[in-house]
Amino acid sequence: MEIKTKRPKFLIASPPQFWGGPVVLHLLCRMLSDLGYDAKIFMLRTDVRYPLSRQECLRQYLPFMNGGKAPELPNSQEGSVKGCVITNWPYVDDDTIVVYPEVIFGNPLAAKHVVRWFLNVNRFKGEIYASQAYGKDDLFICYHQKFNDSILNPSGRQVRLLHFNHDVYKRTNYGHREGSCFIIRKGQNRADLPSSVPGIIIDDLSEEEKVEVMNKCKYCYSYDTQTLYATVAAVCGCISIVVTEPGKRREDYLDGDEKAWGVAYGDSPEEIEFACRTQKELNEWLDSFKASNQENVQKFLDYCKEYFQGRMSTDIIW
Repeated sequence: MEIKTKRPKFLIASPPQFWGGPVVLHLLCRMLSDLGYDAKIFMLRTDVRYPLSRQECLRQYLPFMNGGKAPELPNSQEGSVKGCVITNWPYVDDDTIVVYPEVIFGNPLAAKHVVRWFLNVNRFKGEIYASQAYGKDDLFICYHQKFNDSILNPSGRQVRLLHFNHDVYKRTNYGHREGSCFIIRKGQNRADLPSSVPGIIIDDLSEEEKVEVMNKCKYCYSYDTQTLYATVAAVCGCISIVVTEPGKRREDYLDGDEKAWGVAYGDSPEEIEFACRTQKELNEWLDSFKASNQENVQKFLDYCKEYFQGRMSTDIIW
C-alpha cells in the first residue's frame, strides 16, 4: 500500500513592504514557494499598534471577526519582492508553521507550530508580560546576532535574507552633488538625535523618491545603525555615513566578519576614505545575495525540520 506524504505549510505574518522587515518576510515566503512549499503571506495592517491582546489581534487582523469583511490593505505586490500569495483569510491546521516577526504579541492565530523571527531586538524583554508575548514551545531565530535574545535563542540560530532591487536602487547621477539627506527610522528614540537636521529626511518617501534624493545629495547620514538603506545610499552615489552612538565604533555594529563595504561609521577621515575606496567590494557583496539567500532558506528549513518534525504528522516530508 502506497503511503502518501505531504509537506508542511507556511503562513508568514507581515505588514506591506514599506520597510526592511516586511521585505525579508516576503522574500522568505517567495523563496519557500519557489522550493515547492505552500507558503502564504498573512497580511497585517500598518495602523495596528503593538502589542495587542489575542482578542484584539483577532478583531483587527481577521475578517470573520469584523463582520466577514476583510480589511482594506495595500497591494503587497507593489513592494520590492513580487510573487507571493497574499491572504486575509488565514487557515492554520496541525501541519502549518506560522512565522511571526518579533513585534507580534502572543499567538493570535492559535498555531501549534510557531517561529519567532527576531528582525529587531526583543521589545518585550524585561516587561511584566514578557512570558505571555511568546510561547514556551516557539522556535526562535534571529536575523542578526545583534538582535538575538540569548535566553530565548541560546544557540544563536540565525537566518539572514538580503534583498536588493537593482531595478530601483541605482545610481543615475555621476555629476554634481550637494547637500545631505537623513535616515532616522529605528534611530527615532536615540538620546543624541537632534531636534532638526539640515536636509531631507527620506523615511516616509516612496522608494523611487528616496533614490531620487540620494542621487542628488553628496552625503547621506543614517541614525538607524541597522538598515540596508545605508547601503542603498552608497549604491546611489552618496557618501554614506552611519551616525554612531556616543562611545561606539564600527565594530560595535557588525557581526563576525561583516565589513559594511561602502559605508562609513562616523565621519572620521579614515571611515570616509574606507567608504569611498570599497565601492567595488560593495558591488561584489550585492552580487552574492542570491547564493547566500539560498543557503539561508535551507538553514531555515533545517531548523524547522529539527524542531517540529516530531510534533507534526508522521507523513510530513521536507
